[in-house]
Formats: sequence, structure tokens, C-alpha cells
Amino acid sequence: MSFAPGHISLTFAIHSHRDPIKMGSTGLGIVLPQGVYCSIVDEKRKKNDNIIFVENQITEDPVVTRAIELLGYGNKGLSIYLRRDLPIGSGFGISGASALAACLELDKNLQNCTLAAHQAEIEYKTGLGDVVAISSALSVGNFPLIVERRTPGANGETSTYSVKNKLAICISGMGRNTSEIISSPEWAEIINTVSLNLNVADYDIRSVIKAGRIFTEKSGLINENLAEILDSVPLGAVSSVAHLGTSIVAVSDNIFELSECLEKYGEVKIY
Repeated sequence: MSFAPGHISLTFAIHSHRDPIKMGSTGLGIVLPQGVYCSIVDEKRKKNDNIIFVENQITEDPVVTRAIELLGYGNKGLSIYLRRDLPIGSGFGISGASALAACLELDKNLQNCTLAAHQAEIEYKTGLGDVVAISSALSVGNFPLIVERRTPGANGETSTYSVKNKLAICISGMGRNTSEIISSPEWAEIINTVSLNLNVADYDIRSVIKAGRIFTEKSGLINENLAEILDSVPLGAVSSVAHLGTSIVAVSDNIFELSECLEKYGEVKIY
């Protein structure tokens, strides 16, 4: 069984390119201890279509299908079983994590799998830099982990930083359609302008979440519900949005008080 962790994008800039391998994002994020587990069985079916199961239900997942096709395993009659510890569409990079986990179950070469999963995400516009951040963290093997995507694309340069404090995530809202944002030239211009003018002095967890909060507010990637949650966190806590989703990530010296506050808005997980 293979595993790929989830990823929260705190800040990002969009870097377009005709080549999906070179297209991607730069910015800051947090790779989480939870994510996606995958096991694959060759059923030797007469029909060669691969079938994807999530919670024992047949599921259409074009990103996973395309990623394993790029590895050379398309239409092999495989049964692909995914267990997702975090919801898809809520800002945890689960689409990319699912694709990468499936690839790793078929090919233990992390670089090959990163290329395939990243290209699949780019083609289906479900993410820009999640796969690269997750792959970087897998190389280090320690979660949660702060990852800075320094250059775009599947072969982009990254830096990693340890997380020394407990952090909380609140799974809130109904999720968001990533493709609507990353496909919009108007949104890209706003996001890139804010990102390029964002200064990060330190790479501890409080500083990067604070940078995410500034990015969120200045870019306008926020709604009334998210604003209410962010405004409600206790004094001394730092919080921001998990992009491009509707969940919250926060850190505080009093993690239990923070958790109690966030529980009013959704399921809370502590890492």
C-alpha cells in the first residue's frame, strides 16, 4: 500500500506554460500527516478498463486515471482502491495526492510518479503545485512540513522547514472549484501581483500562516463564511485559508482553546 500526504497551499503564484511539466506554481504550503492510501489489484478482467474505488464505491477520477496512463498502465484491467483521510475539494491537495499515491503503487520511482501526477493535475486543472510539494515532503519523510515551492513545474526547486508547534485544521464549507480560479486571467493577474509583493521574513509555522492570511485578504480569495471563522479565532492565534478551498488552518499556544472555537464551524483535526 502506498501513501501520499495532503497539502495546504497558503500562498501561490500561477506560472503558465504550454508544457504541462513546466507549468505550475510557486509559494508556501504545509504538507500534512494525513492524505491518501492506495492499493492496486490486477483483476485480470476480460475488459481492460481500470476501475477506481473510493470507500468501496466505483468512482470516476480522471486525474488518477490520466496519471497512471502516463506511467504506462492505462487500460490494464486494474482495480485501484483509494482511502482518503481528508475530503477532496476542500483545499488539502487530495486530487494530486490521490494521483501520486496511485502512481507510487505502480512505480516506486518518486520522480517518475511526480511527473505523471503533476501533468495529470495540470491537464485537468485541479491543482498547480500540490504534487510537487507532496513529493518534496515524501523525500524528507516528515510531516507536517512547511514546503516552499521556489520555482514552478514538476521539476521545480523546493525548500522544506520543520513544524515545531501543534496546528489545527477546520474542514469547513462545501469546497471550491479550483479550475475556475486557475483558468481565469483576471484572477491570475490579481493573485500573482499579491504573491510577488509578499515578503516572508521567517519560515516558522506562525510566520507562514500569517503570510497566508495577508495573501488571502489582499487577493480577495475569501468569502463571508471564511471571514467569520478567521475573525473568531482566539486572541494570539494565527489563521488562514487552505487554498483553493473553504477550510481553515490555524496555530495557537493554546491549541485546545483554538480547537474548541473552530469546532463550531466544522470538523477539527490537530497535528
